[in-house]
Amino acid sequence: MTSDAPSTALPVPAIPGIPAGDRPFEELARVHVAPRAHPSHRVKGLDLVSWRRLTEAGLWRAGVPEHLGGHGGTWRHLALRLADVARGGGDLGFVLSLITHAGLIRALTEYGSPWQHEHYLRPLLNGEVGASSLTEPQGWGNSVRTVSRAVARETGGWSLTGVEEHVANAPVADRAMIQARIADLGEHGITLFLLDLDSQGVSRGPEEELTGLRSSPTGTFLMDSVPVPSTAVLGAPGDGPRILYDITSFGRALYGLAAVAWLEPELERALTFVRGGRTAGSAPLDHRHVQGWLTDVRIVIETVRATALTGIDALLTKDSEAALRCSIAQFVGSEGLVKAATCLMVLHEHLGCARGSEARFVQDALITGGMSDMQRKDILHHMLAAQH
Repeated sequence: MTSDAPSTALPVPAIPGIPAGDRPFEELARVHVAPRAHPSHRVKGLDLVSWRRLTEAGLWRAGVPEHLGGHGGTWRHLALRLADVARGGGDLGFVLSLITHAGLIRALTEYGSPWQHEHYLRPLLNGEVGASSLTEPQGWGNSVRTVSRAVARETGGWSLTGVEEHVANAPVADRAMIQARIADLGEHGITLFLLDLDSQGVSRGPEEELTGLRSSPTGTFLMDSVPVPSTAVLGAPGDGPRILYDITSFGRALYGLAAVAWLEPELERALTFVRGGRTAGSAPLDHRHVQGWLTDVRIVIETVRATALTGIDALLTKDSEAALRCSIAQFVGSEGLVKAATCLMVLHEHLGCARGSEARFVQDALITGGMSDMQRKDILHHMLAAQH
């Protein structure tokens, strides 16, 4: 099984006010993210105070080369730090916003030009909030084969028109990566553009009302003939699918890893809860069904963690099956999270249905179940592609 122990290849940072240890980002999240998790859920807001604390501590610099302003290491280091934030902070919505931002940082690091490193990567490393829009107004999903946003060539660049819906971080983001199709390149025209969200012609729609993950604000922005310089194309025109499959694969594995890290403290709380209770003169742990629920959750945690880290390691080694493994990591993560939430809700008895942290946990976990069909399609796509 792949270990998730901190690697010695990247020194553990010293964070002011946080005791020295192997997992300082877990403790930082426990101090800053956890107390704000429920208020952020209630008001549907991104916890920008904790975002700044994590940025100041160097969260985003893991995996980014030193000459680009990072601390070096690999993307595995960033993944483990994000898992530590999930474990200590107890706020899955907040972590999903972090994952969205992390994907944009990786995209810029791996595929960006020197101009993009200066004008986009550096501000994102220093605390600006990023978003990546991969969906179409016609429905949920992120298929790169159905992109319809209009791109017009102009002197010195491009003009973008279209609607971006269901975008994590959209209500608060400073910069975004979007995909659009260049018509005169035909079916090979899908291209990635970097966008300043305060640009002329960009406006934001209302924030979406979600059942769960409310601390990850999600919304819409509209583009009306937005001027974009030629230097803001990520990669080359028509290079979108190749880059997207790599970046979204990393995000999928990150989701699985962070989701089960978030689940670990919930399992510990459930263990404490059932060990302290008695039902009809017997301890809950004496009942087989309780033992089954608890062990099922532990099995989910270990299975998803191993699968996610295997996917991330495959990306680092450029394994031909890396994207498949990352899609599997998100699938088993979302399915496992739903199963675990159901088990823990029953274990907490009436508290699992009452308002409060237990109910927020269930809401956040169950909303992820909608990802499963999309991941099955993606897994099948990779299986079929491997036959050619």
